[in-house]
Amino acid sequence: MVRKIDAPSFQSKPLGTYLIEAELITPDQLNTALKTQKLSGEQLGKILAKHGFVKQETIEYLMSNLVLPERNKILKNQSYSNNRKSNYVSVVEPKSSIKPEDTMVALQSAHQLKVYLSANKTFKFLLGVVLLFALFSLVANYNIYYLPDFFGRDIFRILFDLNSENNIPTLYSGVALLFCSILTEIIFQAQKLAKNKDSWPWRGLSIVFAGFSLDELIGLHERLTRPLANIFNPSGFLYYAWVIGGAIFVLGFLLVFGRFITTLPRKTRRLFLIAGAIYVTGAIGSELVGGYYHYYYTQSNMVYSSIATIEEVLEMLGVIIFIYGLLSYINCNMKGIDIGIHLNNSKKQDQRT
Repeated sequence: MVRKIDAPSFQSKPLGTYLIEAELITPDQLNTALKTQKLSGEQLGKILAKHGFVKQETIEYLMSNLVLPERNKILKNQSYSNNRKSNYVSVVEPKSSIKPEDTMVALQSAHQLKVYLSANKTFKFLLGVVLLFALFSLVANYNIYYLPDFFGRDIFRILFDLNSENNIPTLYSGVALLFCSILTEIIFQAQKLAKNKDSWPWRGLSIVFAGFSLDELIGLHERLTRPLANIFNPSGFLYYAWVIGGAIFVLGFLLVFGRFITTLPRKTRRLFLIAGAIYVTGAIGSELVGGYYHYYYTQSNMVYSSIATIEEVLEMLGVIIFIYGLLSYINCNMKGIDIGIHLNNSKKQDQRT
């Protein structure tokens, strides 16, 4: 086949360029390896492998299936060009069944795990989980108060009662709040890399939600009820005295993060405010009603169980809307985020060094 060969096509690309194009390493990692190469004189591939940036097997695969074939092709083209001082040269296309672009795709798919989070799908999935928890909790308490004893009745309530601790709904709530903490931390890291001066409130939110997650898993706020009750001797709506501390915390939160929330994009700001209002209504508002009912009536009937269920569902719903707001913010204002996880065998790395 005869075709025109431009001068730049005779230039071979270095190994680092191939690795960056395949998204196997970052430019910063390449610069680190090149600096090390200047000092040690070792081959670039070995240095990259020693640092754990890419596997030695990956480099060998790339060299044998892409880099060397393209370099041989360029050398052959250069030879033809020197022998025939012409703009046209005869090029014999390689008959290899492996194309360079196929090699790139193979390398990327072999070393990347891609998980796509859709704000809408995540919201619908979590909402379905919460509705199931609410249904299970109501059924479990109905069985206790209105049906005779049967096998598994008490176990079912222990596992799914929303007003109990250390069960499946509690674990879900803790994980959901931890997910909020992770998402806000991811946004902070991305904003920090972009040198955004207003990135630190995201780190603050991450810390707050990590604390919420821990509190949900160990029930820290409920342990404040007795000490606060001894101090304030509450009754009626304030029977669960921890709501006093909770109200103070909400005011402090608004003072610290209120200005930051007003600077967010309109959609994100609206979702955050809705999520916060629903969460506080459940955590404090419903708790006030539950405390009043417990103080004047009882905690052991279906009415109180319904109040407790509404409380927990509102808290979970607020968290879901907040997650939806975070994912929407990432998608709309940051055009998504790619997270890379690099794993290497430390023992093998030590042997190579």
